[in-house]
Formats: sequence, C-alpha cells, structure tokens
Amino acid sequence: MSESETMGGRMRGQCLCSAVEFEVDVPERTYSICHCGLCRRWSGGPLMSVHCPEPRTEWLNDEGLTWYQGTPWAQRGFCSRCGSSLFWRMAQEPEGMLIVSVDALEDGGEFTLDRHIYSDARPDRYDFADDCPRVTEAELMKELGLG
Repeated sequence: MSESETMGGRMRGQCLCSAVEFEVDVPERTYSICHCGLCRRWSGGPLMSVHCPEPRTEWLNDEGLTWYQGTPWAQRGFCSRCGSSLFWRMAQEPEGMLIVSVDALEDGGEFTLDRHIYSDARPDRYDFADDCPRVTEAELMKELGLG
C-alpha cells in the first residue's frame, strides 16, 4: 500500500443510534487488533481500533457518551443508549490520545491492519491469518510507559 493510501486526515464517526457523533484526526489509515480479556469482554470479540495520538476530537453529539473507568490507567467510551463500544483513552491524560473503534468511523473499510496487541492474551479458539507484528502485554505496557 502506498503512502498516499495510508494517509489519514479528519474523519467522522458515530455509534449505532447516532447519540454519539464525532470528528477526529486520524494520522494513518491503519488499525490494530487488541486481544486482551477486557477488550474482548467489552466489545464481544477482539477490538479493532485506530490509534489517534493527538486526536483534536470535535463532539457533534455527545448525548449518549459515557466513560467507564475499567482500570486505574484507562477509560472506555461507549454509547449509553445503543451500547456501541467506541473509544479507549488514558485516564490521567484523557485529551492526549484516543483509540477509536475502526468500525465507528465512516470509512472504516479503507484501513489496513498493522499489528496485534496483547497477542499473548489471545485465546486458542481463534487466530488471524496475517503476518503483522504481534505485541505482548509487557511490550505494550512498556511502550505506553506503564511497565
């Protein structure tokens, strides 16, 4: 895929019922898959998401937006009306980074997988047939400055 095909930009997204609508800066059209137990329980399967390090998010409608403090360091954003799993962010720096569910974005189908995270937490019942990097929990915690 060429650099122009992976370039991001301003993208619009929403939940299932439109009680949460937003625009966010997406740096690249790539996504990761998280296999941690919390993401799997929260989203019903591995979470496929886009990393937005400096999101400049504009909330077009946040009537349904609710944040849940799932761990001491992270919060998960969802729609309290339809239940859509939408966001993940650091609790101590909520404006510093936003992880967005790729399928909440209007053009989510135009993204390319770039890596798996919490690969050591993936259950044996599924696997993905790709050769993208696999990052363990310890490696990710170190990358986030938490380990």
